[in-house]
Amino acid sequence: MIFDPQMRRAVAGALPILAAVVLVLLTPLEAAEAQPSYTPRELVFAVYADGVVAVDYTADVDPTLARVNITLFGSLYEDLIVEDQDGLLLDYSSFDGGVTVDMLGSTSVSVSYSTPDLTSKSAQIWVFSVSTPISSSILLPEGATIVGLNVVPLALGSLNGGPLLTMPAGDVEVAYTVGIVGTREHALALIKDAESTIEAVKANGVTAADAEDLLQQAYAAFDAERYVEAEQLAGQAKTSALNAEAAASSAENSINEASASISAVKKEGRTIGLDTAEKLLQQAEAAYDAGDYAGAEGLAEQARAAAAEATAPQPSYTWFIVGAGGAALLLVAAVFVRRRGKPGVEAGTGEVDLDALFEQNPHLRFDDREVIRFLAESGGEAFASEIRERFNIPRTSAWRMIRRLQREGIIEIKSIGGQSLVRIGAKYRTGGGGA
Repeated sequence: MIFDPQMRRAVAGALPILAAVVLVLLTPLEAAEAQPSYTPRELVFAVYADGVVAVDYTADVDPTLARVNITLFGSLYEDLIVEDQDGLLLDYSSFDGGVTVDMLGSTSVSVSYSTPDLTSKSAQIWVFSVSTPISSSILLPEGATIVGLNVVPLALGSLNGGPLLTMPAGDVEVAYTVGIVGTREHALALIKDAESTIEAVKANGVTAADAEDLLQQAYAAFDAERYVEAEQLAGQAKTSALNAEAAASSAENSINEASASISAVKKEGRTIGLDTAEKLLQQAEAAYDAGDYAGAEGLAEQARAAAAEATAPQPSYTWFIVGAGGAALLLVAAVFVRRRGKPGVEAGTGEVDLDALFEQNPHLRFDDREVIRFLAESGGEAFASEIRERFNIPRTSAWRMIRRLQREGIIEIKSIGGQSLVRIGAKYRTGGGGA
């Protein structure tokens, strides 16, 4: 067939359009799915007494896409229904972690399903846990009692006899019980849960005196058969223990940061005013030791601020001579304190019986045993600073270990020349010497 020039021009003009159409038809759907395709808008979890959770998830979608992959919560999806903004059912296929939805020009997608994957149970305590991209509403079963939360709710109310929480985006964990409030069994379950939480917190070296006091009050109310009061006190005890743990962690971080700041300033030679920072740091550590974590954090922040304001001394030949002489005197004094100032040496308390010590304390950790061996090799005692230098551990970590061994009656602590002397107790020494 022979085309005239006018027809050839028409065909040539149509070729780019035809090529574009063919390209669109041949483009794999996966390319469209790789683009950002939906924006979560609303998320509701309804938790049933048997631990099954009904999920309602709504998202805005790009109507130009043929398919959209939507990530769901849990791995098992039962009674799954997918609808558009008009309530019309949409076709879908499941994949590991969600569903692929055929859009048909939809602007919104609602997915509803049930899953048992978001709850777990230990004794009488249920735990609902999930990680969400947006804030969510969580409706707990009728008669449920919240006993623990990992984050503060945005709102808290009730619906149909069950607690209703609005939680922020991110990792969410809600501990609760389902039972008759005010019964002996329910109160005992909450008390035991609070007790295990307190023991776990104390095992990490955290002082939880307020929580322990509340727990004792809960036991007293339980013994008097005031079960509702016992439940309330148990919940307060658990919350107090978790708050103490969080406060201790925050205080420890502040103390470590202050210690690092002081060390950095020393290396820079900015020593004028640094003694104030060091005193504040010592006060912070003492407050931490006493369980005053808020006070410890405040003092540590002051120490860091004081370190930042320290300045370098002005160079002076006369000052250099005096300073060198003073440093020599300080060095001699330090050596004297280290060599002659330890009361353990003067007291002649005898060698450490490591075999007896380890046999009587089989629970000791590996790092505890290493520190005790070091003390034994050092005549049964050493300054806390020597322990930190020997094992290259942070100041607060060393003090946690020392305090733990002191509570167990293995070591004693004495203040010598502004330093803390750590000494293995007399009952673990041959010869039976005393302090």
